[in-house]
Amino acid sequence: MHNDNASAAGPDKSRRAFLILVPLGMLAGVFTSVATAAYRFLKPRISESSNKWIDVAPLADLTGNLPLPKKIVAEQIAGWATSTEEHFVYVLPAKNNQVLSAVCPHEGCEVSWQTDTKLFSCPCHESYFAADGSRISGPARRGLDPLPTRLQDGKLQVQYQAFENNTEQRITRS
Repeated sequence: MHNDNASAAGPDKSRRAFLILVPLGMLAGVFTSVATAAYRFLKPRISESSNKWIDVAPLADLTGNLPLPKKIVAEQIAGWATSTEEHFVYVLPAKNNQVLSAVCPHEGCEVSWQTDTKLFSCPCHESYFAADGSRISGPARRGLDPLPTRLQDGKLQVQYQAFENNTEQRITRS
């Protein structure tokens, strides 16, 4: 009779152990999922936006001696979120299709090309730039920022970059 109690106690202990291990296993799974999500959220993605080439215009469209305003769409990566942003750039056909950022290097306002004066002007703080982007006057400490370009399949492409404002040197924002 003593053997019957021992055999009855054996399966009961294994059921108890199973009922304890199941919630512990579920808790471990939840903890692992939360830890993985937190790691992915807190660890920022490496930005690849500066390495991407963006089409500006077909080469055949880039003629004349005056700067040509063009709109481009660049991918912006902020941490784990990706968005797209429109930016204006100016193509200088007379300078071998050099591309200039339309962002004033003083405080980041958007410059415009003034056909009558043949100057770039910043409406915020009255900085003025020559047709080649060099600084003429105003609080800006450097000229307009040139962007890397290449020709690919008959199109001018650019790598859009943002630069630190109000510095004499061109420092790329990371």
